[in-house]
Formats: sequence, C-alpha cells, structure tokens
Amino acid sequence: MNSGPGALREVVVGKGSRIWQALVKRRPVAQRFRYAIGHTELRSFDFTSADRVWVLAYSTRPADNTAILQYLQQTGVAEIVYISSSSTIIAPLTDCYAYPRAKKLAEDEAMAIPQSKVLTLGLVVEHDSELPAGCNAATTLDEIAEFFLHPTWARDGGRRAHLLRIVRRPFGSPFEQALYRGYGWLMGKCERRPCLLRPLDLVLRTLGMRWYGYTFLSNRLWTTTTTS
Repeated sequence: MNSGPGALREVVVGKGSRIWQALVKRRPVAQRFRYAIGHTELRSFDFTSADRVWVLAYSTRPADNTAILQYLQQTGVAEIVYISSSSTIIAPLTDCYAYPRAKKLAEDEAMAIPQSKVLTLGLVVEHDSELPAGCNAATTLDEIAEFFLHPTWARDGGRRAHLLRIVRRPFGSPFEQALYRGYGWLMGKCERRPCLLRPLDLVLRTLGMRWYGYTFLSNRLWTTTTTS
C-alpha cells in the first residue's frame, strides 16, 4: 500500500485492458492499485485530489479518448498518467494508420493538461521470446509492473518516460529474413503512404509474420533513434 505523507491513491482507468489484466495478477501491483474501473464507470467513480490516475483505456474514436482526459482534468485529480504507444513515433511521417494516429492525438492532449504525464510503452510481452523477428522496441510486463510501483520521469521536465528496449529476435528462416529486407525496401519507396502495402500485409499475416505495417515502421524508427 501507499505509505508516508503525501502518498497518492492509485487508480486505473481501463480495467478490461490486456495489460491491466496481466499486471493485477502480480501481488505487489494488486496491493498498491486497489481501484480499477472501466471507461463506463468514469462518471460514477468518486475521484479525489489525492488520486494518481493511470489511463489504459483506449478507443478507436479519438473523441472518446479526449472525453476521458478532459473529464479527469475536471475532477481535479493530482496526476494523470496516459499510457501511450511506441507506434506514435511514426506520426510525423504518415497518418494512414488508425491506431498510432489516435494514440498520438490522445498523447498530445494529455501533455496539454498541466497535471498529466505520458508513459510510452513498446510492444508489450510477457517475455522477449514472444516478440516478432527483427529489431523491436519492446517492454515486458515485469518492467511495466516495476514502473507502476516506482515511476520515474526522465523526459520533458519530468513529464514523460520511455519504457522500452531495443530487442533483436532471430528470423525463422532465410526466407523470412529476405521478406523482411524486401518489405523494408518497399516501405522506403512508399514514403508517406505505407498503407499501400496493406495487401502485402495480409499475405504476410497469412504466412505467420508479425513484423509488418506500422509495427515495422515504428520499430525501425525506434532502432535508429535509440542506437544513433
């Protein structure tokens, strides 16, 4: 439990999210985070000025994400932590993918709220072995649990954190490696319109590949940024 003067009450919005369902199975997290609600319970929950609210809820409709953040700001909670995605790094290059676009909009709106902070996660897995082949900006559930219990904010004046590592995973075969390299070449040719590759993405998905689409582009950008 929280202890000491000025301790915050931890509240999660997004109790049905895959990440939270995994985190709450860890006893230290369950003991600290005693309040978890869904987005439909937002207006019936009794928020206080001593709450730190972790927003895991996500909607494909940007207006829904905006409504959550604006309502939390109106309640006067002490702190709002918006959980964002490493995929938002592609926003300056293209807006053709719905998920990164919606997450980036919500991330920007969160940063416009004085008491908000943004936590950026990579591809979330239980173990690194679950990641796709190639280089990945990745975050394990254990790393998220540790951050939830002991958050540190090293970026943008103490308002942001990037909780991810670059993890290289082997290819299943030389054929997959060749596909990966060819896909990267095509992605470069598409420039701001990588969604042109969606028919190919369907083929790759059928073949069991998991590194295509905005995942590929995001991972490539994070790998370049992190290692340069």
